[in-house]
Amino acid sequence: MMKSTLIDLKSDNYNEEISGFLSRLLASGLVGSLLVPKKNTGGDNYVQALIKDPAMLADTDVTVPVMPVQSARIIANLAVREPGEVIGVVVKPCEVRAIVELVKFQQIIRSAIMIIAVDCLGTYEPKVYSAMVKAGHHPAADLRQKAAAGSFAPLDGYAFRSACDICEFPAPNPEVVDVVIGLWGVDTAKQLCLAVRDELADAFAAKDILAINGQEAPTRQECIDQLAKARTANRDVVLGEFGQRIGSLKGMQELLSTCIRCHNCMINCPICYCRECVFRSPTFEHTPDQYLSWAERKGAMRMPANTLMFHTTRLNHMVTSCIGCGLCDTACPSDIPVMSLFRTVGMRAQQAIEYLPGRSYDEPAPVTTYKEDELQDESGAR
Repeated sequence: MMKSTLIDLKSDNYNEEISGFLSRLLASGLVGSLLVPKKNTGGDNYVQALIKDPAMLADTDVTVPVMPVQSARIIANLAVREPGEVIGVVVKPCEVRAIVELVKFQQIIRSAIMIIAVDCLGTYEPKVYSAMVKAGHHPAADLRQKAAAGSFAPLDGYAFRSACDICEFPAPNPEVVDVVIGLWGVDTAKQLCLAVRDELADAFAAKDILAINGQEAPTRQECIDQLAKARTANRDVVLGEFGQRIGSLKGMQELLSTCIRCHNCMINCPICYCRECVFRSPTFEHTPDQYLSWAERKGAMRMPANTLMFHTTRLNHMVTSCIGCGLCDTACPSDIPVMSLFRTVGMRAQQAIEYLPGRSYDEPAPVTTYKEDELQDESGAR
Protein backbone atom coordinates (compact mmCIF):
# COMPACT_ATOMS: atom_id res chain seq x y z
CA MET A 1 0.00 0.00 0.00
CA MET A 2 1.07 3.59 -0.64
CA LYS A 3 0.24 6.97 0.83
CA SER A 4 -0.27 9.75 -1.71
CA THR A 5 0.24 13.46 -1.61
CA LEU A 6 -0.64 16.35 -3.92
CA ILE A 7 1.27 19.51 -3.13
CA ASP A 8 1.12 23.00 -4.59
CA LEU A 9 4.45 24.08 -6.07
CA LYS A 10 6.32 26.73 -4.10
CA SER A 11 7.82 28.07 -7.31
CA ASP A 12 6.91 27.87 -11.02
CA ASN A 13 9.74 25.42 -11.71
CA TYR A 14 8.70 21.74 -11.58
CA ASN A 15 12.23 20.40 -11.89
CA GLU A 16 13.41 22.66 -9.09
CA GLU A 17 10.69 21.26 -6.79
CA ILE A 18 11.60 17.65 -7.64
CA SER A 19 15.30 18.41 -7.18
CA GLY A 20 14.45 19.84 -3.76
CA PHE A 21 12.66 16.61 -2.81
CA LEU A 22 15.59 14.49 -4.03
CA SER A 23 18.07 16.76 -2.26
CA ARG A 24 16.25 16.36 1.06
CA LEU A 25 16.08 12.61 0.52
CA LEU A 26 19.83 12.45 -0.09
CA ALA A 27 20.62 14.69 2.87
CA SER A 28 18.40 12.57 5.16
CA GLY A 29 20.65 9.55 4.84
CA LEU A 30 17.77 7.26 3.81
CA VAL A 31 19.72 6.88 0.59
CA GLY A 32 23.47 7.28 0.19
CA SER A 33 23.35 8.18 -3.48
CA LEU A 34 20.89 8.80 -6.30
CA LEU A 35 20.78 7.58 -9.90
CA VAL A 36 19.01 10.35 -11.82
CA PRO A 37 18.82 11.56 -15.46
CA LYS A 38 21.17 14.57 -15.71
CA LYS A 39 21.88 16.89 -18.62
CA ASN A 40 25.01 15.83 -20.51
CA THR A 41 28.08 17.96 -21.01
CA GLY A 42 26.97 19.04 -24.47
CA GLY A 43 23.62 20.18 -23.12
CA ASP A 44 21.56 18.46 -25.84
CA ASN A 45 20.74 15.19 -24.07
CA TYR A 46 20.41 13.39 -20.73
CA VAL A 47 22.23 10.40 -19.25
CA GLN A 48 21.85 8.63 -15.94
CA ALA A 49 24.26 10.03 -13.32
CA LEU A 50 25.14 8.57 -9.92
CA ILE A 51 24.99 11.53 -7.55
CA LYS A 52 26.41 11.80 -4.03
CA ASP A 53 26.52 15.62 -3.70
CA PRO A 54 23.05 17.28 -3.51
CA ALA A 55 24.47 20.31 -5.34
CA MET A 56 24.92 18.10 -8.39
CA LEU A 57 21.16 17.60 -8.69
CA ALA A 58 21.06 20.80 -10.73
CA ASP A 59 20.32 20.05 -14.40
CA THR A 60 18.50 16.81 -13.53
CA ASP A 61 15.05 16.03 -14.93
CA VAL A 62 13.14 12.95 -13.81
CA THR A 63 10.59 13.45 -16.62
CA VAL A 64 13.03 13.70 -19.52
CA PRO A 65 11.62 11.67 -22.47
CA VAL A 66 14.80 9.91 -23.53
CA MET A 67 16.36 6.61 -22.44
CA PRO A 68 19.83 6.09 -23.94
CA VAL A 69 20.54 3.13 -21.64
CA GLN A 70 18.20 0.75 -19.80
CA SER A 71 18.77 1.76 -16.19
CA ALA A 72 18.24 -1.80 -14.96
CA ARG A 73 21.57 -2.71 -16.58
CA ILE A 74 23.29 0.10 -14.68
CA ILE A 75 21.58 -0.85 -11.43
CA ALA A 76 22.68 -4.48 -11.85
CA ASN A 77 26.26 -3.22 -11.85
CA LEU A 78 25.65 -1.14 -8.72
CA ALA A 79 23.61 -3.61 -6.68
CA VAL A 80 24.55 -7.12 -7.75
CA ARG A 81 26.45 -7.19 -4.45
CA GLU A 82 25.66 -5.36 -1.22
CA PRO A 83 26.84 -1.78 -1.98
CA GLY A 84 27.04 -0.68 1.67
CA GLU A 85 24.30 1.95 1.26
CA VAL A 86 20.84 2.27 -0.22
CA ILE A 87 20.90 3.72 -3.72
CA GLY A 88 17.87 5.72 -4.81
CA VAL A 89 17.12 4.99 -8.46
CA VAL A 90 14.85 7.19 -10.60
CA VAL A 91 13.42 4.99 -13.32
CA LYS A 92 10.63 4.59 -15.88
CA PRO A 93 7.99 1.81 -15.77
CA CYS A 94 9.79 -0.50 -18.24
CA GLU A 95 12.97 -0.09 -16.20
CA VAL A 96 11.06 -1.05 -13.06
CA ARG A 97 9.80 -4.21 -14.75
CA ALA A 98 13.34 -5.12 -15.79
CA ILE A 99 14.53 -4.54 -12.22
CA VAL A 100 11.89 -6.97 -10.93
CA GLU A 101 13.10 -9.66 -13.32
CA LEU A 102 16.75 -9.07 -12.41
CA VAL A 103 15.93 -9.32 -8.71
CA LYS A 104 14.51 -12.77 -9.44
CA PHE A 105 17.68 -13.69 -11.33
CA GLN A 106 19.72 -12.54 -8.31
CA GLN A 107 21.35 -9.76 -10.36
CA ILE A 108 20.00 -6.96 -8.13
CA ILE A 109 19.65 -6.97 -4.35
CA ARG A 110 16.21 -5.44 -3.81
CA SER A 111 17.02 -4.09 -0.33
CA ALA A 112 20.01 -2.19 -1.77
CA ILE A 113 17.86 0.17 -3.82
CA MET A 114 14.97 2.59 -3.27
CA ILE A 115 12.91 2.55 -6.46
CA ILE A 116 11.56 6.01 -7.35
CA ALA A 117 9.38 5.34 -10.38
CA VAL A 118 8.05 8.04 -12.69
CA ASP A 119 5.03 7.94 -15.01
CA CYS A 120 6.37 7.61 -18.55
CA LEU A 121 5.11 10.14 -21.10
CA GLY A 122 6.89 8.40 -24.00
CA THR A 123 10.52 8.56 -25.08
CA TYR A 124 12.39 9.72 -28.17
CA GLU A 125 15.48 8.12 -29.66
CA PRO A 126 18.54 9.96 -28.28
CA LYS A 127 19.49 11.41 -31.67
CA VAL A 128 15.91 12.62 -32.17
CA TYR A 129 15.85 14.19 -28.71
CA SER A 130 19.15 15.93 -29.42
CA ALA A 131 17.80 17.34 -32.69
CA MET A 132 14.70 18.63 -30.90
CA VAL A 133 16.75 20.47 -28.31
CA LYS A 134 19.03 21.97 -30.96
CA ALA A 135 15.89 23.16 -32.77
CA GLY A 136 14.89 25.08 -29.65
CA HIS A 137 12.20 22.71 -28.37
CA HIS A 138 11.57 21.70 -24.77
CA PRO A 139 10.44 18.05 -25.10
CA ALA A 140 9.87 17.29 -21.40
CA ALA A 141 7.84 20.43 -20.71
CA ASP A 142 5.76 19.81 -23.85
CA LEU A 143 4.88 16.25 -22.78
CA ARG A 144 4.15 17.23 -19.16
CA GLN A 145 1.70 19.85 -20.40
CA LYS A 146 -0.07 17.30 -22.63
CA ALA A 147 -0.08 14.68 -19.84
CA ALA A 148 -2.19 16.95 -17.65
CA ALA A 149 -5.06 16.25 -20.05
CA GLY A 150 -4.09 12.58 -20.51
CA SER A 151 -2.77 13.17 -24.04
CA PHE A 152 0.00 10.88 -25.35
CA ALA A 153 1.40 12.58 -28.43
CA PRO A 154 4.91 13.51 -29.60
CA LEU A 155 5.84 16.99 -30.67
CA ASP A 156 4.63 17.74 -34.22
CA GLY A 157 7.13 16.48 -36.79
CA TYR A 158 8.76 13.96 -34.43
CA ALA A 159 8.02 10.36 -33.39
CA PHE A 160 8.34 8.38 -30.19
CA ARG A 161 10.40 5.21 -30.08
CA SER A 162 8.36 2.37 -31.58
CA ALA A 163 8.35 0.50 -28.25
CA CYS A 164 6.52 3.38 -26.55
CA ASP A 165 3.67 3.41 -29.07
CA ILE A 166 2.71 -0.14 -28.10
CA CYS A 167 3.65 -0.06 -24.40
CA GLU A 168 0.62 -0.91 -22.28
CA PHE A 169 2.31 0.28 -19.08
CA PRO A 170 2.26 4.13 -18.98
CA ALA A 171 2.66 4.09 -15.19
CA PRO A 172 4.62 1.93 -12.74
CA ASN A 173 3.02 -0.83 -10.72
CA PRO A 174 2.93 0.68 -7.18
CA GLU A 175 3.20 -2.80 -5.65
CA VAL A 176 6.81 -3.25 -6.72
CA VAL A 177 8.28 0.24 -6.09
CA ASP A 178 8.93 2.55 -3.13
CA VAL A 179 7.98 5.99 -4.50
CA VAL A 180 5.82 7.00 -7.48
CA ILE A 181 6.07 10.39 -9.17
CA GLY A 182 2.74 10.86 -10.94
CA LEU A 183 2.44 12.90 -14.14
CA TRP A 184 -0.72 11.67 -15.90
CA GLY A 185 -3.64 13.93 -15.09
CA VAL A 186 -1.40 16.24 -13.05
CA ASP A 187 -0.97 19.96 -13.77
CA THR A 188 2.78 20.00 -13.16
CA ALA A 189 2.84 23.77 -13.65
CA LYS A 190 1.07 24.00 -10.32
CA GLN A 191 1.32 20.73 -8.43
CA LEU A 192 3.58 17.88 -7.39
CA CYS A 193 2.01 14.40 -7.20
CA LEU A 194 3.80 11.64 -5.30
CA ALA A 195 2.95 8.39 -3.55
CA VAL A 196 5.18 6.70 -0.98
CA ARG A 197 5.17 3.14 0.30
CA ASP A 198 3.50 2.98 3.73
CA GLU A 199 6.67 1.95 5.57
CA LEU A 200 8.57 4.92 4.15
CA ALA A 201 5.89 7.58 4.55
CA ASP A 202 6.47 8.07 8.27
CA ALA A 203 10.24 8.34 7.76
CA PHE A 204 9.73 10.89 4.99
CA ALA A 205 7.53 12.98 7.27
CA ALA A 206 9.84 12.64 10.29
CA LYS A 207 12.85 13.83 8.30
CA ASP A 208 10.94 16.66 6.57
CA ILE A 209 11.52 15.10 3.17
CA LEU A 210 7.91 15.23 2.06
CA ALA A 211 4.58 16.22 3.59
CA ILE A 212 2.00 13.47 3.08
CA ASN A 213 -1.55 14.87 2.89
CA GLY A 214 -3.41 11.85 1.51
CA GLN A 215 -4.63 13.73 -1.59
CA GLU A 216 -4.51 12.17 -5.05
CA ALA A 217 -4.65 13.60 -8.55
CA PRO A 218 -8.35 12.98 -9.29
CA THR A 219 -8.00 12.00 -12.96
CA ARG A 220 -4.62 10.24 -12.92
CA GLN A 221 -5.90 6.65 -12.77
CA GLU A 222 -8.56 7.38 -15.39
CA CYS A 223 -5.87 8.72 -17.74
CA ILE A 224 -3.69 5.66 -17.13
CA ASP A 225 -6.55 3.22 -17.77
CA GLN A 226 -7.51 4.93 -21.03
CA LEU A 227 -3.90 5.03 -22.25
CA ALA A 228 -3.32 1.37 -21.38
CA LYS A 229 -6.47 0.35 -23.25
CA ALA A 230 -5.57 2.36 -26.37
CA ARG A 231 -1.98 1.16 -26.46
CA THR A 232 -2.99 -2.47 -25.90
CA ALA A 233 -5.26 -2.23 -28.93
CA ASN A 234 -2.44 -0.65 -30.95
CA ARG A 235 -0.03 -3.34 -29.73
CA ASP A 236 -2.32 -6.12 -30.90
CA VAL A 237 -2.64 -4.56 -34.37
CA VAL A 238 1.08 -3.83 -34.79
CA LEU A 239 2.35 -7.16 -33.49
CA GLY A 240 -0.42 -9.07 -35.28
CA GLU A 241 0.65 -7.61 -38.63
CA PHE A 242 4.30 -8.19 -37.78
CA GLY A 243 3.62 -11.83 -36.85
CA GLN A 244 1.91 -12.41 -40.20
CA ARG A 245 4.97 -11.03 -41.97
CA ILE A 246 7.59 -13.14 -40.21
CA GLY A 247 5.58 -16.28 -39.46
CA SER A 248 7.98 -18.64 -41.24
CA LEU A 249 11.66 -19.52 -41.35
CA LYS A 250 11.98 -17.60 -44.63
CA GLY A 251 10.34 -14.58 -43.01
CA MET A 252 12.79 -14.73 -40.11
CA GLN A 253 15.73 -15.02 -42.51
CA GLU A 254 14.55 -12.00 -44.48
CA LEU A 255 14.01 -9.96 -41.31
CA LEU A 256 17.49 -10.71 -40.00
CA SER A 257 19.27 -10.64 -43.37
CA THR A 258 21.11 -7.38 -42.60
CA CYS A 259 22.26 -8.42 -39.10
CA ILE A 260 25.99 -7.83 -38.72
CA ARG A 261 26.15 -9.85 -35.44
CA CYS A 262 27.51 -6.88 -33.52
CA HIS A 263 25.67 -8.14 -30.40
CA ASN A 264 24.48 -4.60 -29.63
CA CYS A 265 20.91 -5.85 -29.04
CA MET A 266 22.21 -8.37 -26.52
CA ILE A 267 24.62 -5.96 -24.83
CA ASN A 268 21.88 -3.37 -24.28
CA CYS A 269 19.13 -5.82 -23.28
CA PRO A 270 18.46 -5.64 -19.52
CA ILE A 271 17.32 -9.25 -19.41
CA CYS A 272 20.45 -10.66 -21.11
CA TYR A 273 22.32 -10.63 -17.85
CA CYS A 274 24.77 -13.54 -18.27
CA ARG A 275 28.27 -12.44 -17.34
CA GLU A 276 29.63 -15.04 -19.77
CA CYS A 277 27.81 -15.62 -23.06
CA VAL A 278 28.34 -18.52 -25.43
CA PHE A 279 28.16 -16.13 -28.39
CA ARG A 280 31.14 -14.21 -27.04
CA SER A 281 33.18 -17.34 -26.35
CA PRO A 282 35.61 -19.51 -28.37
CA THR A 283 32.63 -21.72 -29.32
CA PHE A 284 31.84 -19.28 -32.13
CA GLU A 285 35.41 -18.40 -33.06
CA HIS A 286 35.62 -20.71 -36.06
CA THR A 287 38.80 -21.45 -37.98
CA PRO A 288 39.27 -20.48 -41.66
CA ASP A 289 39.14 -24.10 -42.83
CA GLN A 290 35.80 -24.57 -41.09
CA TYR A 291 34.29 -21.58 -42.92
CA LEU A 292 35.70 -22.79 -46.25
CA SER A 293 34.45 -26.31 -45.65
CA TRP A 294 30.92 -25.09 -44.88
CA ALA A 295 30.97 -22.83 -47.94
CA GLU A 296 32.06 -25.72 -50.14
CA ARG A 297 29.31 -27.97 -48.79
CA LYS A 298 26.54 -25.36 -49.27
CA GLY A 299 27.93 -23.64 -52.35
CA ALA A 300 27.73 -20.26 -50.58
CA MET A 301 27.69 -19.14 -46.99
CA ARG A 302 26.37 -15.98 -45.44
CA MET A 303 29.00 -13.96 -43.59
CA PRO A 304 29.14 -13.16 -40.74
CA ALA A 305 27.77 -16.57 -39.85
CA ASN A 306 25.34 -17.75 -37.18
CA THR A 307 23.13 -14.65 -37.15
CA LEU A 308 19.85 -16.61 -37.23
CA MET A 309 21.14 -18.96 -34.53
CA PHE A 310 22.17 -15.96 -32.42
CA HIS A 311 18.69 -14.40 -32.44
CA THR A 312 16.75 -17.66 -32.03
CA THR A 313 18.98 -18.67 -29.12
CA ARG A 314 18.37 -15.29 -27.44
CA LEU A 315 14.65 -15.76 -28.00
CA ASN A 316 14.83 -19.17 -26.36
CA HIS A 317 16.82 -17.88 -23.40
CA MET A 318 15.01 -14.73 -22.38
CA VAL A 319 11.78 -14.14 -24.26
CA THR A 320 9.53 -15.10 -21.34
CA SER A 321 11.11 -12.25 -19.35
CA CYS A 322 11.27 -9.70 -22.21
CA ILE A 323 9.70 -6.49 -20.91
CA GLY A 324 9.54 -4.80 -24.33
CA CYS A 325 11.62 -1.72 -23.55
CA GLY A 326 12.91 -1.61 -27.15
CA LEU A 327 16.53 -0.73 -26.32
CA CYS A 328 17.44 -3.51 -28.80
CA ASP A 329 15.88 -1.40 -31.57
CA THR A 330 17.76 1.68 -30.41
CA ALA A 331 21.06 -0.23 -30.37
CA CYS A 332 20.74 -1.93 -33.77
CA PRO A 333 22.92 -0.20 -36.40
CA SER A 334 20.98 -1.95 -39.19
CA ASP A 335 17.55 -0.77 -38.00
CA ILE A 336 16.27 -4.34 -37.64
CA PRO A 337 12.98 -4.30 -35.64
CA VAL A 338 14.35 -6.61 -32.96
CA MET A 339 11.84 -5.37 -30.39
CA SER A 340 8.89 -6.28 -32.61
CA LEU A 341 10.30 -9.78 -33.08
CA PHE A 342 10.88 -10.33 -29.37
CA ARG A 343 7.55 -8.80 -28.33
CA THR A 344 5.63 -10.85 -30.92
CA VAL A 345 7.17 -14.13 -29.78
CA GLY A 346 7.36 -13.04 -26.14
CA MET A 347 3.71 -12.04 -25.86
CA ARG A 348 2.58 -15.43 -27.16
CA ALA A 349 4.97 -17.33 -24.88
CA GLN A 350 4.06 -15.24 -21.83
CA GLN A 351 0.32 -15.61 -22.46
CA ALA A 352 0.70 -19.37 -22.90
CA ILE A 353 2.15 -19.73 -19.42
CA GLU A 354 0.19 -16.80 -17.89
CA TYR A 355 3.38 -15.00 -16.93
CA LEU A 356 3.77 -11.22 -17.03
CA PRO A 357 7.39 -10.13 -16.55
CA GLY A 358 7.85 -7.41 -13.96
CA ARG A 359 4.45 -7.91 -12.35
CA SER A 360 5.58 -9.35 -9.03
CA TYR A 361 8.68 -10.35 -7.12
CA ASP A 362 6.86 -13.48 -5.95
CA GLU A 363 6.23 -15.07 -9.35
CA PRO A 364 9.24 -17.22 -10.23
CA ALA A 365 10.80 -16.54 -13.64
CA PRO A 366 9.73 -19.32 -16.04
CA VAL A 367 13.31 -20.20 -17.05
CA THR A 368 14.02 -21.10 -13.43
CA THR A 369 11.02 -23.41 -13.07
CA TYR A 370 11.40 -25.87 -15.96
CA LYS A 371 9.27 -29.01 -15.73
CA GLU A 372 9.67 -32.03 -18.01
CA ASP A 373 5.91 -32.48 -18.47
CA GLU A 374 4.90 -28.86 -19.08
CA LEU A 375 3.39 -27.39 -22.26
CA GLN A 376 2.58 -30.81 -23.71
CA ASP A 377 -0.67 -29.61 -25.29
CA GLU A 378 0.99 -26.52 -26.75
CA SER A 379 3.92 -28.51 -28.15
CA GLY A 380 1.77 -31.34 -29.55
CA ALA A 381 3.40 -33.94 -27.28
CA ARG A 382 -0.03 -34.94 -25.96
